[in-house]
Amino acid sequence: MTAAENTIATLLVLLAPFGLVYGWVFYFKRMRCEAGSWRNRITVVSMVLVSLAAVLWSVMAILMPRADWGTGTGVGHQMQWIEAWHRPIFRTLLAALGLCMFRRPRLILPIAIGCIGTALFWLFSTMP
Repeated sequence: MTAAENTIATLLVLLAPFGLVYGWVFYFKRMRCEAGSWRNRITVVSMVLVSLAAVLWSVMAILMPRADWGTGTGVGHQMQWIEAWHRPIFRTLLAALGLCMFRRPRLILPIAIGCIGTALFWLFSTMP
């Protein structure tokens, strides 16, 4: 990656929590009191999917089998464990990003940044 790409990726990872928090605060302050329209439901589903992917990172890290990187014992099993989590998590984030386009216009950008930033965090934090 070039320095500019690395900077953009880092910025997206750092902005992801702010996008998610903004989305949840906006939902609880403004949208929760409104009638349940299809856009409100899509917004909630999308935010739940992104939040679930973020929370599952810690679950994956806690349950990950230990490996001794000095001797190489268990490294293959640990890498298989991590790779098994990638496909469902990235598909969940891709679904949340797709749903993001059909929801409240004010929340499209913050939740899209949350999706992309969470995906980049998963990818970069699980690289060997």
